[in-house]
Amino acid sequence: MLKEREPVLEKISNVFQVILTLGCFWAAVKLTHIFLKPIMWDPAQYKIVMFILIPVWILLLEQANLGRVGRIKMHSISFVEYFTIIFIGSILLYASVEILNLDSISRLVLGVFALLDFIVLYSFKYILSVAMKYLRRKGRNTRQILIIADADSYYFIDRLIETKDWGYRVWAIMSDDEALINKYKSEFNIIPYEHNLSRVIDESTIDEVFYCKSSLDQHEIQRFIYSCAEVGVVFRMQSMLLNYVKMQSTLSFLNQMPFLTFRNTPDNYLALKFKVILDFVFSLFILVILSPLLLIISILIKLDGGPVLFMQKRTGLHGREFYCYKFRTMVVNAEELQKTLLDKNEQDGPVFKIKNDPRITKIGKFLRKTSLDELPQFLNVLKGEMSIVGPRPPIPTEVKQYERWQQRRLSMRPGITCVWQVSGRNNIPFDQWMKMDMQYIDTWSLKLDFIILLKTVKVVLTGDGQ
Repeated sequence: MLKEREPVLEKISNVFQVILTLGCFWAAVKLTHIFLKPIMWDPAQYKIVMFILIPVWILLLEQANLGRVGRIKMHSISFVEYFTIIFIGSILLYASVEILNLDSISRLVLGVFALLDFIVLYSFKYILSVAMKYLRRKGRNTRQILIIADADSYYFIDRLIETKDWGYRVWAIMSDDEALINKYKSEFNIIPYEHNLSRVIDESTIDEVFYCKSSLDQHEIQRFIYSCAEVGVVFRMQSMLLNYVKMQSTLSFLNQMPFLTFRNTPDNYLALKFKVILDFVFSLFILVILSPLLLIISILIKLDGGPVLFMQKRTGLHGREFYCYKFRTMVVNAEELQKTLLDKNEQDGPVFKIKNDPRITKIGKFLRKTSLDELPQFLNVLKGEMSIVGPRPPIPTEVKQYERWQQRRLSMRPGITCVWQVSGRNNIPFDQWMKMDMQYIDTWSLKLDFIILLKTVKVVLTGDGQ
């Protein structure tokens, strides 16, 4: 059966992608040597890299399940997945070259290889996906299914009929709803609901069973699942409950115990891991490269009197409190003076903001204008308390005044920069600020983070930061 061949096809796809990857590495070596003609050239070292590359890429492709062509998977998801695994793989290759002291390996070769490999592998997957959808529309590579339905199943059945490139062919509908039976009896086999599902499966060729009833009867569902499990038929259940809960749902296992998990926060494991790696690498790079500037700023602040860093307790992921680092831009007793300035607050909600705050020092005004006061927060990123992009970390007293829906902004690690900072900064009303953070969480992607970073660079260079 088709489902029995799929694991083999996935393995073949992964092997072919590894062969393409080796071809990309060879092409990167040739291109670099044709145009640059490097002085050092040791073929043996390049062979070592290729031997490292093979198991690393096989493992990454297997973990990301990129050998499989999903029936309803979006191309944008594959784009992110390939970008992520090639980035991680390239870091591992670079680390291997450094650890093994392979001084003949050009770092440019690794960069060209990563670019070529991403283009080739993603193009391969895209072409394969388009080809498979074409074959499914023509009736090839299809799965024959039985639908257990009721009066609320019309939309799903019609959608399944219209979307032929999913590769599902409805063999029969099991239902006791007269209206539904009358609508589909001319197109599909109709099986009375009281029939024994095990017998129906035994007497037919069925790859999958879809349970699409709005009501959930635990004993009935257990019976159906057992009937399918006995003979290895896939059982899928559409729960109407999920139509009313605006959260993503996944089935996970804890010590072999099944849990239906609901979440309205990002759950793309590879993309989130990539975000963490990028945060760490980029923060370390910034702190090392800008260390002379950090030293100069520290000296200027110290000459003005008082401590260099301002450490304030902030609220992070799911309410965890931590000390957020910033270059001190205010007088030493700024928090005490805030009590005398409450009537001048220009920001609605629990946040305190004044455009021309009298507590800001001369050097502090420059640091804030250029956003240089935020640089020490890269230390918070290295410690895992913050991310480069994410909702700004609030102070605990602000959080106590949040409405319940606003607390969801704490479900992602706080960031140095965020959507509202590059979209008007202090001029945005508090409620709109909160809604922008919610939208960021709901639509999060690596692409969105990259866009925010580019806008942040523009804000810093034009001096629009406040």
